[in-house]
Amino acid sequence: MPFEVQMVAHSFLFPSNFGGQEGMIAVHLVSCYGHAIYKECVYKHEWFCEPVAELLESWAGYREWRMEEFPESPVDLTFVSYPVVYEDIIMGIEWGMALSTVATILAFIVLAIMLRNIRQLGLVACNILTGIGTTLLIMYPVSYYVMDVNVCAPAMLVAVALAMSIDYSLFLLTRFNEERLDGRSITQSLEIALATQGHTIVVSGATLALCFTSMLVLPTSTITSMAAGAATAVLQSVLVSLSLTPALLLTMPRFFTADRMLGLTLDGTPFGTYRRASSGTVAQFGATIDRPTIIENPQPKKESIWAHLGRCSQRGAPVMFLFLALVMVPFAMALTRFSYVEDLTPLMQTTHPATKAFISISNIYGQDLTTPVQLLIMAPSQKAMASREWSLATCHMLQDLATKVTDRMHEEGHDYTMTTADFNGLMIFRGGCLADGLKFGVIDVMPAVHMYGMYDMVADLLSNRNQTATQVYVHCQVDLFSEVGEAWMRAVRASLPRPEVIRQPLGGHQDADSANYVPYGRWDDVEIGALHLYGMPLEQMDGAQYTLRRMPYVGLAIAAIVCIILGGSFGTALIPVRAVICIAWMLVVTFGASVMVYQLGYLEGLGVHAPSPLAYRLRAETQTPTPPLCVRHV
Repeated sequence: MPFEVQMVAHSFLFPSNFGGQEGMIAVHLVSCYGHAIYKECVYKHEWFCEPVAELLESWAGYREWRMEEFPESPVDLTFVSYPVVYEDIIMGIEWGMALSTVATILAFIVLAIMLRNIRQLGLVACNILTGIGTTLLIMYPVSYYVMDVNVCAPAMLVAVALAMSIDYSLFLLTRFNEERLDGRSITQSLEIALATQGHTIVVSGATLALCFTSMLVLPTSTITSMAAGAATAVLQSVLVSLSLTPALLLTMPRFFTADRMLGLTLDGTPFGTYRRASSGTVAQFGATIDRPTIIENPQPKKESIWAHLGRCSQRGAPVMFLFLALVMVPFAMALTRFSYVEDLTPLMQTTHPATKAFISISNIYGQDLTTPVQLLIMAPSQKAMASREWSLATCHMLQDLATKVTDRMHEEGHDYTMTTADFNGLMIFRGGCLADGLKFGVIDVMPAVHMYGMYDMVADLLSNRNQTATQVYVHCQVDLFSEVGEAWMRAVRASLPRPEVIRQPLGGHQDADSANYVPYGRWDDVEIGALHLYGMPLEQMDGAQYTLRRMPYVGLAIAAIVCIILGGSFGTALIPVRAVICIAWMLVVTFGASVMVYQLGYLEGLGVHAPSPLAYRLRAETQTPTPPLCVRHV
């Protein structure tokens, strides 16, 4: 291979950002049967993904062997690909679900203290397992036939089911135990608990489920799938709490009401001590269903700490209102500095090797490799795309596009200049048209590129199998997820040449030889084809913008739901208004605290870092000569 061609390849694979000491060897993997190996090898684990998994394991084993055999070697190999990155994200979600399980243990300890009966924790556990199980049974066909469910939805579903099942069980069992202490029978206590707390549970569950349902209007599958799962979890928690808990209490009344020594005895079991109740009394250990308990020398109830705090806050209501308003001020000020983070990085585990490798690749090559913006050009036909005229016309169109984007950015007040070198594809490289040759200095290396098959290899990567469409990588000189980066994406999209005739053929793209073919557009009197700008940054920008536009409507819908349900349930307008004010206060504090911690980095001194600066924190760690090997699945 000529030296000039080697220098071009080396400058791309080992850029000068880090002194040419870090770089990438891109491995292009294609299934032997022509199957895609992107998401199918992460989520569905199709049979044709097994060789890919074995290859990744072999490379990982080679890396471990090299580190052991050559510990002083300055070369460190790191393997990263999008399937590995998505596996990293899924592992993080599973870790979050494991943390939810740990939190459940702590919640059970608190429940045992409040209920003073460890046996009743079995009722709560049955509610949780049944609620989660039935919700998953409902969501499985929904995910299969109705909508795509995001990988974060199961974690949200489990968290909501845990919280609601514990809350509703606490409401019901606390009131049930209070009525039992007043001497009422199990059926009487259960009837009162269902009539009072059951009403609260139904109103609370209906309000929360409808609020989650209102989020289905948002145009983001991530939010809609999580909202559908959460609404289903809430409804199932309500149904299970109001049906399974009473059924179990009436089935084994003595067992669940025997609370001597917090229930850590054999009372109410076949092995426990049981004395038959005389007329007008109940059994000594564990209650009967219908007979009330006669309490000798009843003691007056002690006021709980929550009731005491509530009465104190009511006495100083103006002072408390002013205090809460002042508390909300710093969170509201932080909320004004809110800006969303668009990237895979916040979803990834900070300590996972794939995260560090992904960020290292981003630092070396920029976002063009990890989150690229691409221009899809669908040529009129395979013959047109292979012609020199089409290549030149497309190249000239891209060169003119750079000028238009620069003018538009300047009009919007951004000091940004887009150059022709920001386009790289089959027809353009480093700003020059490949149909006119590839100059390295004064030497044209294009014949050597064709001779050694490098052009054909790139063409296979950038074109479809029928050679009727190709991709052009569009480089952005700033962070794509910054304000200027978003303005740049909007400018590129708005500056694309408008077609002479909008082509909307039935059945998708049609060949120029088809009788129903309609021309899309021309440049230099040459028909180019359809142009589509796409990429993950564009998708996230559009989704975030559409979501933020509709959020006010979601807020109004939630306020209306709260007012209608609470107003209809309690027959007054004061309670819903108070509820809306409390919800608004909690949302401002919650989101403001999230902005403080995860965007402004107020807790970085405690080791809690914001997701957005993660790449910059790791940039200093990647200054050593550690060229990573990027395994790119196409």
